[in-house]
Amino acid sequence: MAQGKQKFKARKTAAAGKKAAAAARGLRKGGRVIAPKKTRVIQQQKVKKNLEVTIRKKIEHEVVMKASAKLPKKLSLLKAPKVETKKDPGHSSKS
Repeated sequence: MAQGKQKFKARKTAAAGKKAAAAARGLRKGGRVIAPKKTRVIQQQKVKKNLEVTIRKKIEHEVVMKASAKLPKKLSLLKAPKVETKKDPGHSSKS
């Protein structure tokens, strides 16, 4: 019978390490979407998505129109400004 401490620890394989890391991260938020294989179902999903977008845009437009009709000032929607990141090449003011 062997006595004393073992000199070397057993190493985990790379696959076991990945599984342990994934388990430590926990569950991800949101539902999993499994892509359908049937073309008819794919077409139905596209139509459904387009309808949802169209309906949402129409509702937003109606809300804006009603709000602008009630307010004394004209209502304007603001869009986020585009951020430009330009770097000047190394110009120095030394003469």
